[in-house]
Amino acid sequence: MLLPDAFWESLRMALSFARFSGKGSPQGQSLSEETMLARFSAALEEESPACVRLNPWKKAHLPILEGATQIPWSEEGWRLLKRPVYTLHPLFHAGAYYVQDASSMFVGAVLRRVLQRPEIQEIAARRPLRVLDLCAAPGGKTTDAAVSLRKAFGDGFELLANEYNPHRFAILKDNVEIWGDPQVAVCNTQAARLGQMNGYFDIIIVDAPCSGEGMFRKEPQAVEQWSPKKVEECAALQRSILDDIAPALAPGGYLIYSTCTYNIQENEGSVGHLLESGAFEAIDLKVLMSQEAAAAEAAGETLLWSLLSAAAASDAAAPAGAHAADADAAPAHAVRLIPGLVHGEGQFCALLHQIATLDVVETAGESAGVEEARNGMMGRERRVARDTVSGARVYAPAASPDCPTSYALDRSRWPNVPVDKQTALNFLHGDSLVLPDAPKGLLLLTYKDIPLGFVKNIGARCNNLYPKSRRIKMDVKL
Repeated sequence: MLLPDAFWESLRMALSFARFSGKGSPQGQSLSEETMLARFSAALEEESPACVRLNPWKKAHLPILEGATQIPWSEEGWRLLKRPVYTLHPLFHAGAYYVQDASSMFVGAVLRRVLQRPEIQEIAARRPLRVLDLCAAPGGKTTDAAVSLRKAFGDGFELLANEYNPHRFAILKDNVEIWGDPQVAVCNTQAARLGQMNGYFDIIIVDAPCSGEGMFRKEPQAVEQWSPKKVEECAALQRSILDDIAPALAPGGYLIYSTCTYNIQENEGSVGHLLESGAFEAIDLKVLMSQEAAAAEAAGETLLWSLLSAAAASDAAAPAGAHAADADAAPAHAVRLIPGLVHGEGQFCALLHQIATLDVVETAGESAGVEEARNGMMGRERRVARDTVSGARVYAPAASPDCPTSYALDRSRWPNVPVDKQTALNFLHGDSLVLPDAPKGLLLLTYKDIPLGFVKNIGARCNNLYPKSRRIKMDVKL
């Protein structure tokens, strides 16, 4: 893959920040920069791995898992032997699994470690834990977080997923509804408005908009759009987003910052910008994620650790290798995942802990929060609440007991009609079905005992009630 010279220079600089964990190579020696670059370059010529993350509340036999290998840092994540046509899998549309890159799943692994912290456990014992996924579309990290929160606390959490871009918000809303967790709400607003929810969230995930260097293999247009100027613009945007949302974090709360890019400006630089405020400390992921690193090593994968400091914000333009000498003495590290060293795309992740109170703008009123959104839910597509502080419209897509993909669905309210794969695909295609042996009226169609959606049987045919916006457009005949 032909990449700009400026990108290679930027990547070399990022690798100078990164220190190999000391494991996974022969004799346990660090990989050289040239070896890492050679592996990265070779990986870009290979097909991107096909990975999925399972929904443990919608278990079913999935033939696509035959020969699959587990992602080292995700209990529910699997790397497939070959890439299937997901569109022709009814259970994909039912939310039984989510298609997500393996490296992207590392953010969820960091969240799971945060949920084990004693102060987080203490909060969850008193009230529902409040979590915000700020830049959430298309929903991979949101649905991953929902699984981790539900495993840890049952219904005792509120997860708000926000997306500023209206088109991407529609995709996020659909994916949250399809996944099915009723404790997840979504909204479409600016970080600055959510930042007015002073100290409301215990954990904030910021998977920031970035230059997309980690997506070069999957999205060739990302190469065409890349430039040093775009890196600068993205870094400025990220720092603005972090400044805007930081006041919404509760005292002692945690902020997980991630991107799918490699350069220092958007990663160590943006994190360093927040550290400069003096209100945050960096948590050493090299220590916190040691078990995940060991699992990666056992699978033949290598995680890279890099220095975090407030100085990184101003030193992002320093010459390559400027920090190599003091990296081993750094008090805290972020993690960088790079194709060729891991079986996935590019990802950066850092963890910050708030240690001082931020200066915030006082606002009138109390936050409506996700609980009001759930309690006020009258229908799956209806606006359910307006947060009184941020002014954001809040929806809970899977909270309605009438939502066929929701965990909250009471299946006993309607006749359940199991269908075969072809009939399931015809339904998802939007076709009219004929079910002569089924009772008349509203029917819940299921495939492998997992609900797909509703039809209304009027006798000679069934009216298809599957949402038009989600219907399969390709030929579904098997």
